[in-house]
Amino acid sequence: MKRILLIDDDAINARIITHYLSAEYETVWADSACSALSRLDEGIDLILLDILLPDTDGITLCRQIRERIYCPILFISCLDEEETVIRALRSGGDDYLTKPFSAGVLLAKLVAHFRRLDYARKVEQTTGTICLDPQSHDVLVSGRRCHLSTIAYDILSFFLAHPRHAYTAEELYLAVWNAPSYGDVRTVISHIYALRQQLEDDPHTPRYLRSIRGYGYYFDPEGNEPILQS
Repeated sequence: MKRILLIDDDAINARIITHYLSAEYETVWADSACSALSRLDEGIDLILLDILLPDTDGITLCRQIRERIYCPILFISCLDEEETVIRALRSGGDDYLTKPFSAGVLLAKLVAHFRRLDYARKVEQTTGTICLDPQSHDVLVSGRRCHLSTIAYDILSFFLAHPRHAYTAEELYLAVWNAPSYGDVRTVISHIYALRQQLEDDPHTPRYLRSIRGYGYYFDPEGNEPILQS
């Protein structure tokens, strides 16, 4: 049974979420950043992380977690401002779910993240000077090693499988998250930005992950013109 670390200082909310998950997952609860950091060595497979914590904020904690272990991190928060969502994803979060949410949505998110994680561990992909390591979720770019979040890894994996093809943000969301975006593509934009910070020598003038004005993005390691999807 997969183990989920729930980091939330609201005991009532924690009990509700634990009940949601009890049939499929083992849930470990931490009510503070200090408590959460002390439990990272307990074989955690995924983290549900609130932003408002008593001893630090969840975004800072996310960065600390990323320095110690690799696993998907799903933010759960009552804060829904665009700036907060972007900061959370750029700090290393893989997804963002705004409270209140239904049990069905939460469980679907978990299934999707675990499916991507299991698939990524089986596949190693190489194109040109870029190679993905499925065990560590590192990317090698001309011999330079960088660690990627789960979603950044999945986005790059998708592009490696479809080089020189352009995709809108909505198409990327559907392909990577396995669900429609319903017009909210902030997550895609934030992860593309973060991925460029890892891949590119100059993220403002990307060589690999380029943009098409008014359309979307494409991955092109050799500088060829993209093939637009019909």
